[in-house]
Amino acid sequence: MHAVIIGSGLVGAASALALHQVGIQSTLYDQVDLVQAAIKSGGVGAAVDFGDSGGSVLLASNALRVLKTLGLLDLVLASSFPSEYTTWFKINGTAKIALDAVNVMKSGGETDPALMAPVQILRSRLHNILMQACQKAGIRCYTGKKLVSITEIEIGVVAQFADGSTATGDFLIGADGIHSAVRRQLFGDSCKAVFTGAIGHIGVVRTKENNITLTETCAFYLEREKKQTAWTFKVSEELAAVQVMTFDEPQPAEGEEYRPYSNLPKESTRLADLMASWGVPKHVEEMMRKSFRISPAAIYDLPNLPSYNKGRVVLLGDSAHGMVPNAGLGLLTGLEDVGVLLELFRRFPDQKDLSKVLELYSKIRVPKGHEASQKSRDMAKQYYTGSSNMGHFLLRVGIFLFNHNWIKFGEVYDCPAEVAAAVAAL
Repeated sequence: MHAVIIGSGLVGAASALALHQVGIQSTLYDQVDLVQAAIKSGGVGAAVDFGDSGGSVLLASNALRVLKTLGLLDLVLASSFPSEYTTWFKINGTAKIALDAVNVMKSGGETDPALMAPVQILRSRLHNILMQACQKAGIRCYTGKKLVSITEIEIGVVAQFADGSTATGDFLIGADGIHSAVRRQLFGDSCKAVFTGAIGHIGVVRTKENNITLTETCAFYLEREKKQTAWTFKVSEELAAVQVMTFDEPQPAEGEEYRPYSNLPKESTRLADLMASWGVPKHVEEMMRKSFRISPAAIYDLPNLPSYNKGRVVLLGDSAHGMVPNAGLGLLTGLEDVGVLLELFRRFPDQKDLSKVLELYSKIRVPKGHEASQKSRDMAKQYYTGSSNMGHFLLRVGIFLFNHNWIKFGEVYDCPAEVAAAVAAL
């Protein structure tokens, strides 16, 4: 079989590698146009989705399990930094609350010591690892391919692109993100993602070079009543990421998310000054002020879809369940999608079982996608609404309960076990 994969981001590339493991060939197609990006840059280094853009991503146990299955765990661990604790502060750095992330993973059912500590890794570095693995596996990627239509034929599915070219496969995977063209082809414009009004400005800074000491690997600074939020993430002994949320800026053009600001001095000063006016700790302010790259990320939320599959087409990642980013839930859920699809094809490798695989995938993943999206929405609401003092107190109580195993933060998601249970229920 051959798969057409629309979108060559993290989930798209991981999907191609997963299919390669079970002998299914695939080709990646992405609308990003590297030539146009270079022209628009006017001679300045252009950073697009295939380059250094975005900040860090958190990979917890469920995501690491899938990467281990793909044979990439060692590379990822060597390129990341363990994040054994997640911490919350009031906006000025007082009233620390710490979640023991390792204990949470253990209580949730993780038994592999190598997977118990979540890790922080630059999004661009993780993407490079995945794309280099695709290249090594002989998986081709074509850029400048903007999808305009999908047509099912008797023997497969045809993708039509804006440049007049086509791609034909036995099935098609939509992994083209929150503004998925594949999703719109399947379900219409009524399933478009909704802009939440928030924009995250993500900076990456060389901490060692700028004499910035970062003691927390993952920290949140909150002033709920004023909707003031800043985050810091330690990626290595030399690098870290910082993010600040704003709610009063215009919605960026679709597809422009994560494109680094071209006027870095202006934006770094503006955002650092804003953070300073909030009273964030000095090192957090300096992280934004000294960032060598800042990327804006408009925050969208996707209404729950009733299905992730239609005919020979299936949705993975943000195409299926784009959610307000929180605790790495978006990428984690997307990699779970990849793991489930891989296990289904392991069990049903014959082409005659293709429809069964895609339908079962949707049946297994829709409830989980809805659950993760709602959890993410609830977390965002907790950060941006209510009394600061009461909200921080309730957060402290909740983290205490998690740390002492009185309630569980979550369960480890075992893709083979989930698929086995679904198959047994047939």
